[in-house]
Order: sequence, then C-alpha cells, then structure tokens
Amino acid sequence: MNKLLFILSLILLINLNSYSQDKDATLFTINGESVPVSEFLYIYQKNLGDKADFSKNSLQEYLDLFINFKLKVQKAKELKLDTTASFKREMAGYREQLAKSYLVDKEVNERMIKEAYDRMQKDLKVSHILISFQPNQPEEKAEMLADSIYGLLNSGQSFQELAKKYSDDKYTSGNGGDLGWVTAMLPSGFYEFENEIYKLKKGEYSKPFKTQFGYHIVKLDNERPARGEIEASHILIRPTVNNVPVPNAKVKIDSIYNLLKKGENFVTLAREYSDDNKTAPKGGYLGFFGINKYDPIFEDKAFELEKDGDYTKPFLTSVGWHIIKRMSKPGIKSYDDLKRTLANEINQNDRYEIGRKALTEKIKKEAGYTENKDALKYFTGLLDNDFYTFKWNAPKYNDMFLFKLANQDYELRDFVNFLKNNQRERMGTNKSRTLTEAVNSLFDTYVENECIKFEEMGLENKYDDFRFLMKEYTEGNLLFEVMENEVWNKASKDSTGLQNFFDMNRENYLWQPRAEVVEYTINSNNKKLAEKIKKYAKSKTSDKVINKFNKKGNIVNFKSDKIEEKDLTDMKFEAGYMTDLESLDNGNSYMFKKVENTLPITQKSLDDAKGYVIADYQEYLESNWIKDLKKQYPVKVNEQVFESLVK
Repeated sequence: MNKLLFILSLILLINLNSYSQDKDATLFTINGESVPVSEFLYIYQKNLGDKADFSKNSLQEYLDLFINFKLKVQKAKELKLDTTASFKREMAGYREQLAKSYLVDKEVNERMIKEAYDRMQKDLKVSHILISFQPNQPEEKAEMLADSIYGLLNSGQSFQELAKKYSDDKYTSGNGGDLGWVTAMLPSGFYEFENEIYKLKKGEYSKPFKTQFGYHIVKLDNERPARGEIEASHILIRPTVNNVPVPNAKVKIDSIYNLLKKGENFVTLAREYSDDNKTAPKGGYLGFFGINKYDPIFEDKAFELEKDGDYTKPFLTSVGWHIIKRMSKPGIKSYDDLKRTLANEINQNDRYEIGRKALTEKIKKEAGYTENKDALKYFTGLLDNDFYTFKWNAPKYNDMFLFKLANQDYELRDFVNFLKNNQRERMGTNKSRTLTEAVNSLFDTYVENECIKFEEMGLENKYDDFRFLMKEYTEGNLLFEVMENEVWNKASKDSTGLQNFFDMNRENYLWQPRAEVVEYTINSNNKKLAEKIKKYAKSKTSDKVINKFNKKGNIVNFKSDKIEEKDLTDMKFEAGYMTDLESLDNGNSYMFKKVENTLPITQKSLDDAKGYVIADYQEYLESNWIKDLKKQYPVKVNEQVFESLVK
C-alpha cells in the first residue's frame, strides 16, 4: 500500500469548526491515557462535513472507529515505532513543509479573503481629492497641502469645491472628485484606498492618507447592496454616424421595441438591426458585467430589470439608443465558491505583502521585539558600493546584539549570513538608494522572515487545528507502520495462513455461471469472406476455423475469455450464440463473437481469488487483532460526555 496516499486519506478533508462543548473534557481513556472530546469532534466533523448530524448512531459509529484507530496507535507507541530516527526525520520534514504555508494562509490569506468577500457585499459611491507627488519636490510638500485641505474641510468648506480647486486627478476634479460607484476588490496598488473607503460611514470623509500616487482624502457619498454581475444582451441604434445625424433613430428603436412587444425574437432583431458591430452577430449578447464597465445610465437600466427575459424600454446614453434584455443575474457567489478565486487574486495583489507585513508587526508586538539600531548603523558604515555586486565580501566587524524576539536573541552575524546567502536580493536592491536605505530594506525583509519562522515554532500551542493536524499525521504514520507489520505483511506473506483461511471459506470464492466467449477478427475487407468464416465458425471450433482459413496467411485471429453471465452486456447466455458481423477500421476488417459454451457455478482456486482472499484475510486478522488490543489496553468511555454531544 502507498504510504503517502494512506496518510493523505486520513488528513485530506479539513473542516475547522468551533466546539461548543468543553474541549478539554475527556471522552474516553485507553490504558489510562485521556483522549479529549475536541480531538474526537475534529475528526468527526472533518470526515463527515455537512453530514455530521450529531445523531447518536452517527456519533457512536465514529467513536467505535476512532477507538480502534487509537488502539492501533497505542500499540505502535508501545513498539516504539515513533522513536526511530527515520520516523522523527519524516515528521520534522512534514512539519517544516506544513508550517511554511500554514501561518501565512491562516493569518494573511484567510483574513484577507474574508475581508474581501465581506466588502463585496456592498457598492460604495466615492469622491476623492488627490494631491500627487511632483517631480523634484519633497513628498512633505504634498502632505502639507493635503493637511491644509483637510483643515478647510473641517472648517465646513465644500468637498466638491475643494476637489475642483485642488485635486490633481484630471478625470474627476471637474465633477467635484466623483469616482462613481466602486466595489471590492480594487486593483493592485489600491488596497490602502480600499481600506479607507470601507471604514467610512455615509457622508464622512477620511484624513489624508498616502498611496503610491500621492495623498488622498476620500468621501463616502452613498452606499447600496452590491449589484454583483448581470448577463445581458442589447440592441443599439446610433443617432449619429461619423458625426452625421441619423434621421429617425428614435423612431427606429421604438419600432423595434414594438416588435418585441408583439413577440418577435430579440436575437433575430439584434442581428438584423443593431448598430453594435461586436454584439449584433451574436444576437446582441454582451455576456456578464458588473459596475463601472459601461455608461452609468446603461448599467442602471440593466440592473433595474427584475426577471430573466425582461427587457427595457428604449433609452438614450452617450452612445445611442438602447434596449437591454436580462439573460440572468446570478448574484454574488457564496464564500466557498469564491474562496479559491479570491485567494488567487490576493496572492497576485499588493494586499498580500501588506498583510504579511501586518502579520510581522503583530508577531513583533506579541514577542516584545526590541532592536539595536546602533548595530545596524555601525555595520552600514563599513560598506561600500561593492555591496550591490557579486564581488561583495562582508567586511571585518565586531559581532553584537541586533534584535530580540521573546527569549531569542539575534546577532549581527545572523544578518550578515542572510546577506551572504541571499545574493539575488542584495544585488537586486535599487542602486539609486543610499547604502543606508538598501541595508534597512534588506534588514526589514530579514526580520520579517525571522518573525514568521519564530511564530511557526509555536503553532501547536496557538492553533488547535494545526496541533490536531500534526497529531493526525503523526498517528497516521504510526498506524501505517503498525498495520504493515501486524496485518498487511502477514496477510500477503503468510502463505500457510492464507491457504488455511481460503480452505475454511471456500464457499465465498465461487465462479458464478460463465460463458466461454471467442472473439474473431478477420483481417480482410472482403465482406463475403467474413460472412463465410462466420458461417463456418457457427458449428466449428476456433482451432478448425484457423486451420481452414489461415493456410495462405494470417486471415483470422481469435481470443477466448470466460465471462460471468452478469457481465454479458451484448450477448445471450446461450451456447452457440453469435453476434452480428461488425465492420472495423472503415471496412478494412471485421469482427464477431461466439458463445462457445456455458459453464455452471464452479469453485475458484486460490490463485483465481487471491486478491479477494488477501483482502478478506487482512480484515480477519485486523478484527482478531483489535479484540486482542482491547484486552491489552482497557478502554473506558465517559458516557455522560458522549451523551452531551448528541443533538
């Protein structure tokens, strides 16, 4: 049995639920060792998922299985299978691999996926004032101007008027900074902007905040439940072509609308009359779209349609006259349906790095991070521009304390080793930065990495699900080892025991009624010859058919097989029955089948049934083994705790 597949089958489905019961209460003991209710609930809910109904029968079934599992693990521990060097090495490797992704997934990805999904539930109408960074001017100047505008807002001046006067966003300043309706997730680079707008209540404006584009002040003008996406088609009649007015454009769209009301087909009318060259050949089909893709008037009319199949009255936008038909409106997908998509977007978005840095700051705070700034300043003073090249060698330096996380000290030499081992990051540093800026940036990366590693060391103490997962993988490995020794190897290698088991259970290994089927293939495109061979085979054996027709070449081939009656899908269970002649390879060959004879129920030999016998023998050995384990390791179930789980 494949060990990896065996372990993965135990831990693949992970369902992390909270437990309403006292998670430290003992559900049962094995040989005096307690098993808490939380561990059982984890395994129960993980494997059953939505089918975990907490009925007494369901809980009892899983409790029995779980006790058997724990008995086998107890035996493995008694045999000290968990103390071997290879076992410890494998566990350490697995933990390292799991921990690398677990913490960031838990603290960054999960939090950000949930945050993004919650924000997607509403659309926001937003205005902003942008004070952009100007070339050859310090950022402080933009900051000072943004602060002064914020002061004017606080004194009661109009946001729209200040946007018109000061905003550097040329696309929105003319209309008072109006950005229209937006919804999460905003594109990469706008995460801080998104954070600010989703903090606000209707009518509020933010303090100035910085993005890569400059300083912003944002105002929440309105909010509504998110529109999501709609699937629609449209018919367009343009009122002008090449700036030349089209006479009767309104009359034309009205006549199309009247035809729709009379029951004419929307697709046919769109193909015939629509001026949208991209969608007309597709019957006006636009596909799915959300907010901010089309003219606001167009979007409003589309989302006002109440039912699939409804269409609008003719209306005018800057493009022309439209009629929109709603095809479907699926609404916002569930969290589970969107989770994978959001995760992929987040991992390619600036918010991932921002989230990772926020996690680092959280770890630093909890671990009482302290730093020796003088040590970094001292080391930077020893560097020259070779630092940016592959030729760089660390200068001679006095080692000293650099920073601390809880009780763990990090020395200057640790950071120097990081610089040596991460040549690509060092050489990729922006050379326009000063050495101080370059070293500080690399130091931040180093501290971030070490904070994540530091937190990973204590995952079992902080996260129940990680502890359970590691315990499950460890015990799954032990189970594999002990099952291989006590059951699987015995069943496959104990030939005497296997034969005895077979002899005692012969009635379980019988051939059901079978047909001996001969399949003939005729390597010729001569249909008359094929029919002649088939006619001859009706009353003759395969050997005689071959002897008669293969004297001058390999004209006929055959293969024989014994097939149980229940598997004869295209034939009768009747000696002499023949299928029709079937053309193969575009008439270049032919095939037919014949039931040569039928066989009654017969006894299988051990070789015939070996796979089934081994599986049954394994089950037999395991059943007896569990009985012995229960005698060896007494099991006591706390019935009161068990009953408290039943719903």
